Amino acid sequence: MSSGNAHKSASAGGLGVDKFARFDNWLRDNGARFDQLELREYGEAASTKSSKRFERAESDSGEEKKEPNKEGGAYDDDVDQDDSMTDEADSEMRGVHAKTNIPSNTICVAVPRRCLITVDMGQATDIGRAILSADLDLDAPKHIFLMIYLLWDRKVNGDKSFFKPYYDILPPTLSNMPIFWSDEELSYLTGSYLLTQIADRNDAITDDYLAICEIAPELAQIATLDDFKWARMCVCSRNFGLQIDGHRTSALVPHADMLNHFRPRETKWTFDDEIQCFTITTLQSIPAGEQVYDSYGQKCNHRFLLNYGFAVEDNHEIDGFCPNEVPIELGVFPDDPLFDAKHEFWTRGDANSHGSGVSALAAAVAAAGAARAEQPHASNHDSARAIVAAVEAAAAAAVSGGSDRMSDTVMGSVPMPSLKRVRVSVSNNENSRVLFSMLRVLACNEAELQDLAGSTSEDSGAGFISRAMLGLPVSGSGGSLSLSSSAFYRTCRDIRHPLNLRNEKAAMTHLLAVVRRGLNLYPTSLAQDMADLLDEISFPRFSNKRHAKIQVRGEKQVLHHFAVWAQTALEVMDVIEQDLEEERKKIARGIADSEYSATSARHNNVGNNGKPGFDQLVREMEDDEAMDGQSARHHTIVRYCADVLGNVRREEVKNLRKIRRLSAGGNAGYAASPHRAIGNNGRYV
Repeated sequence: MSSGNAHKSASAGGLGVDKFARFDNWLRDNGARFDQLELREYGEAASTKSSKRFERAESDSGEEKKEPNKEGGAYDDDVDQDDSMTDEADSEMRGVHAKTNIPSNTICVAVPRRCLITVDMGQATDIGRAILSADLDLDAPKHIFLMIYLLWDRKVNGDKSFFKPYYDILPPTLSNMPIFWSDEELSYLTGSYLLTQIADRNDAITDDYLAICEIAPELAQIATLDDFKWARMCVCSRNFGLQIDGHRTSALVPHADMLNHFRPRETKWTFDDEIQCFTITTLQSIPAGEQVYDSYGQKCNHRFLLNYGFAVEDNHEIDGFCPNEVPIELGVFPDDPLFDAKHEFWTRGDANSHGSGVSALAAAVAAAGAARAEQPHASNHDSARAIVAAVEAAAAAAVSGGSDRMSDTVMGSVPMPSLKRVRVSVSNNENSRVLFSMLRVLACNEAELQDLAGSTSEDSGAGFISRAMLGLPVSGSGGSLSLSSSAFYRTCRDIRHPLNLRNEKAAMTHLLAVVRRGLNLYPTSLAQDMADLLDEISFPRFSNKRHAKIQVRGEKQVLHHFAVWAQTALEVMDVIEQDLEEERKKIARGIADSEYSATSARHNNVGNNGKPGFDQLVREMEDDEAMDGQSARHHTIVRYCADVLGNVRREEVKNLRKIRRLSAGGNAGYAASPHRAIGNNGRYV
């Protein structure tokens, strides 16, 4: 668009005319091309009528924009709060729109290399060279150099800077970013682990700032800590991971960083070495007047909110998958009778498996959270006191060198649990399988744990080799040993199949308790959150309050999913136990094989109590899922019950029938020990 049209468009929407006109002219004067696009501002009235596709975004704090050859990326809206840098009052929400119909496979943006701010430019400053020489361990090393250039150039060159028109349109405040939220706004996230991540993010940025100031004191002369945080968020929301002339780098790309987020993606971007420009190309035709989007990738809302300052209200992919996640923490607690043995297997393969394990702080927070769940009416002050006491004890332990084992004390004589955290979503993905694996370990009885972990006295054979490779202690007198389970189950993440019905039931019972405790940490229910989001007066669109509500609602939806999963699994396993009891009765009565098969088939459909048997129950769930009925369970739950628990049932029945045949053949010794049907590797034989 011409500068005249830019001026006209800005005037119509109340946009900061001079500032954005200068920015537009600066890009065009230096060879940038975006003739088919225009920047629009959304007033309050427009924002309430805007399409559901529009989501406000802002600054990122820990990741680059999407990779050019991948589906997904970064979500950036170019604005934030009112622009106090100038006298021009701006709306927070802007977007890039098509001025004309844009065909598919059209380069709609081309920004020349000279208009990009790259990592090497920050490295070339005095502060950048000092950082490189000191080899600092920084939280976001590539971002740091972009931040340094941005802060240095704005301060040192000021109005003479080549990038002055670009700096002028950057948001001066980032109050939609959670690290800048007020205490009241943070309270909207009560119960969410995101609060811990926000605190960690603030700490990491502060640590980077102080570390750089130690080796380059001039940083304090050009930027305060607040300036540094602002630069971090501006850079992380706008930077693109690029390959320029075969060199991997990151860059700030003016104008390209003003596209909002939408999925599935409608554009792609790259750096074109041939024309030495950053380009954005349409993947489909875009009608005149429509907003032109970038995709920030398939991400959980906690990443969108923490890194970009917004949450997507309907964060579903085109196939229905929702990437929203919630962290679930599990650990071996000191009151477990098998604490020492479980702890050894639980920490097997960890880098610090012989050290202090997880931090005392994390354990203390988890313990305080569990206590609050058990006593929901306890005051925040009481919970805070408990955490502060634990932190002080942990700090003292750290100063004195810490403990040699996780079972050593942190608070008085009470050993701390060894916690592991896994982020899960409404899906049966790798993280869900890891969660179930860890639950099976925690649910182990002594015999099952021995089958998993193997003998502790082996020093030869497969078990010896696997333990040695994992850095575990090996001792004993030596000798020939059979294959140990340690050759199959290396860590607590590897138990991908149920061990037996008892263990699986205990694992699901534990999962249900963990999920319920997690839900109790929130001050409102999922139903209340759903109702709140219908109230756009109390929870205005694009407000921090609404984005926080969207985030905690998404977490609760995941927790409810796993609560339904665990509850459904327990109900199905109750039916399986009834089926197995019928099998035992048949064995005791010595029913003939023909009659045995017929009565088993009947019982699979309807039990003696008149309730559905396993097969009938699964069919009903599958039919309800296919009809998308009100009581339909998620397909991952149905498949788990049908396939995983179905296999457990078949193996249990097979073992019972094996016992029956052996008993009929006079092998009473085997019949008296049905648990021998489970092999050393924890699987059925």
